[in-house]
Amino acid sequence: MKPLDILHSRPFGFTRDEIAAYRDRILEEARRSGSEWVSMSLPAHRQWLRSYDWASDIPQEAVCICVDGIPCLWRREWLRNRLSEWNSRLPATRFLQDDLMPVDENQIFRMETSFSEGSSIEGSGSRNLTSRIPISQLHDREYIAPLLAATQQHPSHLHVPSQQSACSVIRVKPAVSILMSVHNMRDTMGWSIRSVLAQSSEDWELIIGDDASDDDTLEEACFYSDPRIKILLHSHNRGKAVMMNRLLEEARGRYILELDGDDWLAPDTVRLLSEALDQAPEAGMATASYAWWIRTRQMGPVWKGTISSANPPEQALSSQHFAQAHPLVPRMYRAASLKAIGGWWDREDRFGRIFEDIDLTSRLLEHHLLVQVPAVLYHRVIYGSSISQRSRDLFPAWRKSR
Repeated sequence: MKPLDILHSRPFGFTRDEIAAYRDRILEEARRSGSEWVSMSLPAHRQWLRSYDWASDIPQEAVCICVDGIPCLWRREWLRNRLSEWNSRLPATRFLQDDLMPVDENQIFRMETSFSEGSSIEGSGSRNLTSRIPISQLHDREYIAPLLAATQQHPSHLHVPSQQSACSVIRVKPAVSILMSVHNMRDTMGWSIRSVLAQSSEDWELIIGDDASDDDTLEEACFYSDPRIKILLHSHNRGKAVMMNRLLEEARGRYILELDGDDWLAPDTVRLLSEALDQAPEAGMATASYAWWIRTRQMGPVWKGTISSANPPEQALSSQHFAQAHPLVPRMYRAASLKAIGGWWDREDRFGRIFEDIDLTSRLLEHHLLVQVPAVLYHRVIYGSSISQRSRDLFPAWRKSR
């Protein structure tokens, strides 16, 4: 039996169907393999694993070999069993291998190659290997891995419940209500929900409003079995602002956090933003920095950088150009302050469906202070077909209509 076999399938795409198809291809290759260990891929900077005499050092209980924290090899039989039962939600196929890391640390054999410039790795013939990893990949793992680890430890969330059991359980009054308005987001909202389940604070509820989707968005919303999740429906599409006001009526928390169905939260978002408002009773809203991602067809979201939400909303409104009109991201509101100004701009014409975030924050902060947390707490995905990007040219006309 060969000690190592490289599987040939490569990750492609970010939709739920593409993720499932990639899993199925990997599973079929693993079934055909005759090796004890298999790898989904070995990047150029880890090709030395082919010739490295690692097998004699690995304990029997290990089923996954990680190099510099990145999973590279699995025992074939363990991988087959894990893939057969795996049914999760990811932002893109390329993160599947990270989601397959065992929860039990004893099952992971870790190797480190992070040496300083000029040092070498025995048997590898390479130097300073970590520097060859693209910086975007390093940040991908920094932002994705904590969510994967947190939700892997709660398998009870990962079975499919009935719609009734998922949507009608009475919940204890939470500190934070997370509101998510979605329309045709079946391919992205599963990862958004998973980021909520990964929160370090459990004092939240998630209220999802399906604004008359005609895909499987409702099915995706009901996938996770957690009594803190509630789903509301609109029979016809009325726009995000109208749906958010309906969700606000249902919210029980003293704080309101917005989450779009194609974005996701950092694990400490609920805790840090709510603590900031607890400590600043004069503030009506809390924000932080966010990571900026671009959605691609082949790779899903690709990290581009981090942005501070330091621009005041009045500066955004005074701008004549959409490019300078950045909304505050993330946005956690004091519920009483939000309700006092009447919530979102509740109109259903074309101007009522765009730039609602800039409008709301500008009105709220006319009466209340803003508190900022110095951390990256939100992940915002930008893509060209979104309503905000398609409506960029309408920003000057929208300003005049307010």
